[in-house]
Amino acid sequence: MDEEAQQMIKAWDADGHVSESEVTFSDKYWDPKLKDRRPTIIETGPDSPLYWMVDTRSFPVRSGPYQQAGFPLSKNGLAAKVTPGISPHDPVESAEMRSVKARLEQLDRENTEIQVIYPTMFLSYPITYDRQLAVAMMRAYNRWVADLASQCPDRLKWVTIIDPVDPQASVREIERGKKLGAVAVMLLGVTGDVRIDDPPMEPIWAAANDSGLPVAVHTGHSFRALGEVNDTHHDKTAISFWLTVQFAFHRVISKGIADRYPNLRIAFLEAGCSWVPALAERIEEYSGFPGARAGVDFHRGYTGKHLPKEYIERGQIYFGFEVDEKLLPFAIEEFGDECWVYGSDIPHGDRLYGAVDVFLKREDISEASKRKLLVDNTARFYGLTVR
Repeated sequence: MDEEAQQMIKAWDADGHVSESEVTFSDKYWDPKLKDRRPTIIETGPDSPLYWMVDTRSFPVRSGPYQQAGFPLSKNGLAAKVTPGISPHDPVESAEMRSVKARLEQLDRENTEIQVIYPTMFLSYPITYDRQLAVAMMRAYNRWVADLASQCPDRLKWVTIIDPVDPQASVREIERGKKLGAVAVMLLGVTGDVRIDDPPMEPIWAAANDSGLPVAVHTGHSFRALGEVNDTHHDKTAISFWLTVQFAFHRVISKGIADRYPNLRIAFLEAGCSWVPALAERIEEYSGFPGARAGVDFHRGYTGKHLPKEYIERGQIYFGFEVDEKLLPFAIEEFGDECWVYGSDIPHGDRLYGAVDVFLKREDISEASKRKLLVDNTARFYGLTVR
């Protein structure tokens, strides 16, 4: 692809983020009935990061089985000296979107036309064990991010967050999110002890299906059992953080969710694409379908009507990818070029600066596929119109 053609492609970012701030839980968005219980920001030392105080617990936790992400970046409008987890390329005013203009300028620098915004602190579970407080935080965040996106609706989109531990509140929030302009519903691969196919989740899947919103399963710090065996932050990030997405993909296929809701689009984000061929093949081997491995009831529990590849190729299942993944051409060869969506991860610390340009310079992916992976697939998944 020549330089002029590269400049003509501006990415549609399927997975950007915003860092929650004091504004998120301000009077404008917070439930007045819980005014005295809103999350606040505390200082722990001049050279230490800021923390949230949620009820009587500090957040995020950085040790033990429930390591989390989502440090505040500022207090009273002043940036913290230490901002863990945020890229040095992203100024605080853009990361928190205190200035929508700053975020749009950042997108311009990253050769990006549209960004779909996901949370940061809500990638961790639990933030609080109090159901009433958890619902209030969920609702405040959704109102806040909807307000941000409304300032530039042509370029900024958002997803509604829910709390599967409270299915009724989650259903109401999906309905409210649809009215406010959300383009998807975000789930974590596992939420505490709640698996994505457990009975309490069924009303949530049905509500997403009825709303016409796709479901995006995002990586997160949300499964205690993984935290028990992966006890450092490196372990959590390198292994646990994205394994929950793999769990979710397996259960969406093998437990019949994709069959019960055949018109519902489902994406698995921020885990890359390299794992997809391997896990899809593994699921197929033990599915009980013709050609699968013979054995002693290894397929017992697989209730899906099809093999993974069929759900992917019919346009129901999507995956994020990293622009520099070595196995991306192989993944495209295996499953085609219409199921992969680009996510920048702006403003998180492990994002790749200049990712779109890095991707456009790759010589092992066709020009037609580059366009699909950067723009068309994101538009199709979220139901957006390419201008």
